[in-house]
Amino acid sequence: MSALVYGGRSPIALEICKQLVGTGHKVHLVTRVRDEAIVALAKENGCSEVHECNLEDSTKSIELALKIDSQVGGLDAVAFAHRYRSDVSAPLKQYSVEVYTPYEILEALAAQDRGKECAVVLITSPGAHLVLADQNFQYHASKAALSQLVRFGSVRFASQNIRVNGLSPGSFIFKQRAAEFYAKNPQIVDRANKLIPLSRMGIVEEIASVALFLISKQSGYMNGQILEVDGGLSSLDPASLSKSN
Repeated sequence: MSALVYGGRSPIALEICKQLVGTGHKVHLVTRVRDEAIVALAKENGCSEVHECNLEDSTKSIELALKIDSQVGGLDAVAFAHRYRSDVSAPLKQYSVEVYTPYEILEALAAQDRGKECAVVLITSPGAHLVLADQNFQYHASKAALSQLVRFGSVRFASQNIRVNGLSPGSFIFKQRAAEFYAKNPQIVDRANKLIPLSRMGIVEEIASVALFLISKQSGYMNGQILEVDGGLSSLDPASLSKSN
């Protein structure tokens, strides 16, 4: 079994790689910049190959995906866990990287003669339907479009043996590389624990395990769904918070 994961240094992407390897997949990781650090991280998480590719260049991105798909005799799984990163606001580039290039990759994969199913998961965000105070409009617009790509892709590509689902991680995710920050700012962890019905922050392993489920045969009849993995926060009535204070 072979999988293609987009996300480079993303903790969620790397954990998805690790869990895919644990289920017998040969994993190809795509990163914007390939250097010694990401090669070491990829090796640590069991990735077979690390490919450098900037999703701003849709042509090269499509060529890479098709090359890998051909080499492995047809991908079994694809996970998009990347996001656009830049210090300068560039709405069109962000849309291209996060939404349109992934769509073009899926369209190209769907055009191949597929003898087996390829399951796809896209990592989106609560920003697709909620306003997050620490993010700009471009971020929200891109995530909303990404969620629609899940729905559109699930219909458009199903007949080509491609199944598409999405996963929306909660706003409060404990990332090990930020442990020092949390230790120095315990009020953030305390606030999260008070807000979340499960009374704790999520961890990347829990997010990745749901992604793994969505690209496994256990979810074989799920298509076009976006799962909220947030400890129940999305089900909480905001008004109840003020009443409890």
